[in-house]
Formats: sequence, structure tokens, C-alpha cells
Amino acid sequence: MGKKDDLKQVDSIAKEFRMSAELRKEFGSFLEQEKKLGHGGTFNNRGDFTYAELRQKAKEFLEDS
Repeated sequence: MGKKDDLKQVDSIAKEFRMSAELRKEFGSFLEQEKKLGHGGTFNNRGDFTYAELRQKAKEFLEDS
């Protein structure tokens, strides 16, 4: 079974922003924390992020790193 589409998108964003494997893992944790804090995305009722929202979150994450 392949990766879920949302994980593929996060991997794609990580590649676009040239994140190392370690940074990619931290980015995933950052996204989960954002959801827990109520800063989730608008994609569905689970708070998943759209591709554009993921790009914005990557910028925020990298600025804070």
C-alpha cells in the first residue's frame, strides 16, 4: 500500500523547500502540533492543509527553525 496523499504532499513540500530528512520529520511534527493548537487547514473537517497552506506552513516553520 502506498503513502497517503497528504503525506505525499508534505514530502513534496519538503523536497521543494530542500528540507533534510531530519527537518522533514520535524516539519511533520510541527504540522501535527499546529492542528492540535487549532491552527489546522481548511481542506476538510479534520483540519488537513491544502497544498497552498502547506507551502505557507513550510515558510513559517523554516523561519522559526
